[in-house]
Amino acid sequence: MAKVDTARVGIIPYVSLADATVQDHSTADTQFPGVYNDALFLWAMVDTEDGKRYELIRELSASAAFDYNLHECSTDLWEHPRNLRFPSETDLYAGLIMWFERDGKQIVYPAHAQMRAKHRMRISLGPDEYMWKEDENCIDVVLTPLPMNVTAIYVPGLPDDVGYTSSGCSVTGTIEGSKIVGGYGGLDRMYCLPGRSAHDSKIAELEHYWFVWGSISADGTWETGNAMLGTGNYATATFHRQGEPPIIATNDDVAARVSWETRGDRSQPLFATLSFGGRTFDFEATHNAAAAGISLGIAWMHGTMHEQGAPKPAMSSSTMDVIKSRATPRD
Repeated sequence: MAKVDTARVGIIPYVSLADATVQDHSTADTQFPGVYNDALFLWAMVDTEDGKRYELIRELSASAAFDYNLHECSTDLWEHPRNLRFPSETDLYAGLIMWFERDGKQIVYPAHAQMRAKHRMRISLGPDEYMWKEDENCIDVVLTPLPMNVTAIYVPGLPDDVGYTSSGCSVTGTIEGSKIVGGYGGLDRMYCLPGRSAHDSKIAELEHYWFVWGSISADGTWETGNAMLGTGNYATATFHRQGEPPIIATNDDVAARVSWETRGDRSQPLFATLSFGGRTFDFEATHNAAAAGISLGIAWMHGTMHEQGAPKPAMSSSTMDVIKSRATPRD
């Protein structure tokens, strides 16, 4: 792919919100014209009844399961998380996979017999839930998509057409045998041109920050948000509160401020403010969730997201992805 300075090219994203029940979860998904689903990520940030906070991520392609992480996050924002499962032959499954459709669900089946015998992996993607299990007493979660909560982004034009979907979900199950008592997760999918890798595409180059959040108010009402800040004026943002019309904004209609702090020779963002659709949201980091492996070149912070002028939610789970090679403070 010819390198293009995306900061100098007019990038126009087309953004919509959809319900997970109308999504094609197979590798044959053609919802974006001319591009295909090259990679997907199951992910979650969860609190368990033993008082721990975890981040878990699994990446799949059409042919392989090749990256994952499970780590325990620290409330010390300058302390690295404790890796519990990390890519290696002696850990979770890595190898070839096959996809089957069964009862309207897409079933991921490990194809490498020797590795499958050592490391059990069970994943199914359906219109109502995403089931994800790894080994015994490791990861056993069900991600349930919330209504009208799939953010779909299509970005045609030079240097290549790309697409992305991000489905936000509630999370139940166990981690390391401990029951999940709160959190938020999802299924993200990257689309690129045939013959290309999504990791070397325009959608990967555009991202500087990505915020995803889910909150529950005192009366049990859900609200969710998804916002990406990129190069130049590129931005996408969606927000949906139960019982209210969704909000969608792009580019100059999204204003952002991201504040960094420095300790010794390390700098990282800890606070952010997003404004779009007549609303303003404040992010505050609570856990350091950065990890090696799948997050090479990416820093993660977990935190809370709160709309200014609104009652504080009873529960708020938010993550801020930071592309370390490109992200800088924003005033």
